[in-house]
Amino acid sequence: MKSQLVRSSVAGAILGVSIYVGADVFGEYTTYCTLRDQGLAFANQDSALVEQIGTPFDSGPWYNASIGFAQSGHIAAVTFPLKGSKQITDVTVRAVRRPGVPSTALYNVFGGEWKVLDCSAMLPQGGGNVRPRSIMPYQPVPDVQDGKVVTGSECVECSQKGSSRGTQMAAGTAAAGISGANTDGRDGAGGGEVDSPAAGEKKRRKRFWFF
Repeated sequence: MKSQLVRSSVAGAILGVSIYVGADVFGEYTTYCTLRDQGLAFANQDSALVEQIGTPFDSGPWYNASIGFAQSGHIAAVTFPLKGSKQITDVTVRAVRRPGVPSTALYNVFGGEWKVLDCSAMLPQGGGNVRPRSIMPYQPVPDVQDGKVVTGSECVECSQKGSSRGTQMAAGTAAAGISGANTDGRDGAGGGEVDSPAAGEKKRRKRFWFF
């Protein structure tokens, strides 16, 4: 009788651990799929990235990606390799989810929304450096006066900052293109690959493992 009770307890503990680990892995995988798809959508819209690494894009297998969570799982950052016909780079997508369901797996199963905070790709800049560059399209920021949103008016300061950043990124991409054109013997197989690890959140960052 006692031995049966012990066996039942051990079996129950193993089952509980298996369910917990399985739910954790499933939550990570579904989050990765959601953020990867959004990152691919941004990548296809960025003409400079398309020109730099070429199309079609291939994000590779899921086990080559990494994922990290912060703020009790409400903020996620996914980094995955993006291979084009010319080069390969790393894309990082950081997103936040709505509060409510504590389980990430259940949140994703019931169609929970992940709002992208930023999306960047590692691309060559002037001087031979490889740095992350935002590939999110510009979104106008509404003007706020006395705590109220002014309809049809855009924040002038924000638009000036966005325009300045866009000019700097374009100049860096152009400088990288000139540098690459003046470099001999680097267009062979595997040449010009951008394979530096993208900067992302370091809290609980890990590869996808089942053990």
